[in-house]
Amino acid sequence: MIDTIILAIHILVASFWIGGMLFMVLALSPYVRKLPEDLSVKSYQEVGKRYSLWGTVIGLPILFLTGLYNMNVMGVSYIELSNFSNSYAATLHHKIHLFLLTVILAVIHDFYIGPRSHINRKFRISARIIGVINLILGILIIFLAAKLRYGG
Repeated sequence: MIDTIILAIHILVASFWIGGMLFMVLALSPYVRKLPEDLSVKSYQEVGKRYSLWGTVIGLPILFLTGLYNMNVMGVSYIELSNFSNSYAATLHHKIHLFLLTVILAVIHDFYIGPRSHINRKFRISARIIGVINLILGILIIFLAAKLRYGG
């Protein structure tokens, strides 16, 4: 029963992480771009701070911990991750590396570039590019998770 609860938490937090990024790109961004620049920047900053707290500071560590737990439940050892001994472990290896890249990019985006995006166009464009890259990585991670469901 606990295994199912941990997996459900993992899926829920992953849904929040990807759903939040999709919301930013598909709903918030088109709306905010129509606002005057000062209000647009302020809106992005406010929503970004809130999402950063829930998505990056709380969500990503939960995904990491529940992911490790799920890996243990599936019986995949750390040694198997490094030598690609089976297709499940190989896919999980790629998923973990994409996740780690996502974490690095999220930290750079949320705590360095994003908060400075009001300073100049370079920071604004960089924040947008990193955000889109992270969304694409997140979608790839979901694809790999679906692949794991069918044995890797």
